[in-house]
Amino acid sequence: MRISIKKSVWLLILLVAMLLLAGTASAADKTPINQTKETTDKYIARVNGVEISQVDLERKFNLIKERYASMGIPLDDAKLIEFKDNILKSLIDQQVLYQESIAQGIKIDPEEIKGELDNFKKQFETETAFQKQIADMGYTEDAILAQIRDSKTIQKFIDEKVMPTISVSDAEAKTYYDSHPDEFQMPERVRVSHILLKVDPEASDAVKADTRKKLEDIKSKLDNGGDFAKLASENSDCPSSAKGGDLGFFTRGQMVKPFEDAAFAMKPGEVSGIVETKFGYHLIKSQEKEMATTLAYDDVKEKLIAKLKDDKFKEMFPSYIESLKGKYKIEIPADESKATEDKSPKQ
Repeated sequence: MRISIKKSVWLLILLVAMLLLAGTASAADKTPINQTKETTDKYIARVNGVEISQVDLERKFNLIKERYASMGIPLDDAKLIEFKDNILKSLIDQQVLYQESIAQGIKIDPEEIKGELDNFKKQFETETAFQKQIADMGYTEDAILAQIRDSKTIQKFIDEKVMPTISVSDAEAKTYYDSHPDEFQMPERVRVSHILLKVDPEASDAVKADTRKKLEDIKSKLDNGGDFAKLASENSDCPSSAKGGDLGFFTRGQMVKPFEDAAFAMKPGEVSGIVETKFGYHLIKSQEKEMATTLAYDDVKEKLIAKLKDDKFKEMFPSYIESLKGKYKIEIPADESKATEDKSPKQ
């Protein structure tokens, strides 16, 4: 009953996520990393002599356009210009962060970078499929490796050099806990197993009746002491049949409504009547039920302090990056000066 995400979407998510931290390809010695045709492409900015290419901006710009198009959200010209402005600003910020990370002695093991890419490639059936997908999106494997490297370098710099300077006291954490009770509510959840016999919603009445009759026969076997897990393994059309029909725990809103209503109405050990959903016909067995509860402060304290530190980091980051940029020479060609507020080089 779970819908898998297409590999192309995973790639888009990965690369858009990299946008948050990953800068352009760059080098510790402040010379351009990419020794390809990209180095001859028009540059849109320089940070201490390291060029940020038009190619890199266009890649990220196209990813954002694709992302919005996939969600059916139209973008007018003004919004597209705004996106380009923001991308250029972020590329400059990211290059500054990368260079500062290197200056602070941050290093990432090349095997860790390669391992990250290798793990991602496993999302694809073949190497050819992976190469085609990234080519279609305007990327090369070297470009992705460079972005993984830069992203991990910046993240390590933030984790090791910046975050330790931010503190959250126990008193701050407890005050937040007491004033945000809704955030620490654990919703009611259930664990069920099911037997699904699929039937197309557009199937004929005869096909539906035949499928329902088959499930009624299975229900009779259960009523006469049959083992639910065994019958699920033998008959269910859901991949969960490999686990005896076990779907694990879920909360309200995660399953289709008829299935959810039946699952939450039962007591542990009970088996439902036939439940019809858009997937077909189900028999549901309630395994466990956990009522809504409030997490104790001591149980969430560590994660809460980490969250509050992250919140403080987000608040201070704009001023932090601006102060950091004062250390670097930032150059923007005259024809790109309208794409950023950084219109003059910083020494």
